[in-house]
Amino acid sequence: MSGMTLKRNMMNKIINARIDLDAYLQLRKAKGYMSISDNEHLRTNLFDLCGELRSKAPQLIQSATPKERDALRQAGEAIASAAVCLMTGHHDCPTSIAVNVASLERCLTTLSESIYSMNAHIDTLHA
Repeated sequence: MSGMTLKRNMMNKIINARIDLDAYLQLRKAKGYMSISDNEHLRTNLFDLCGELRSKAPQLIQSATPKERDALRQAGEAIASAAVCLMTGHHDCPTSIAVNVASLERCLTTLSESIYSMNAHIDTLHA
C-alpha cells in the first residue's frame, strides 16, 4: 500500500472515530448516562484504531511531513485518551455508565483540531 493510500485510509478511520465520539457525547449529554454495551463498543473501536495507528506508524512516518506527523500523534493521543476515559464511570448501576463529559469533550476537540490540521496540510499540497 502506498504512503498516500495509507494516509488517506487512516485519515478516514480517524474521521469516523471523531464522528462516533461526537455522536456518543451528544447522546450522553441528552440522556445523562450510556449503556454499558454502547460504551464498550466505542471503547473497543477506539483501542483497535490506536493499535492500528501504532502498527502503521513506521509506514505513516516515512511518507508524512513533520506537521502531518504531529497531527497524527495528537490524533492518536486523543483517541487513546478517549478510550481510557470510557473505562471509567461504573458506579452504582450495573447496566449504565456515566463517563466524564468534560474529558471526552477535550479529546473530541483535540481530535477535531488534528483532523483540521491534516486536511489543511493536504489542501496546501494540492493547491
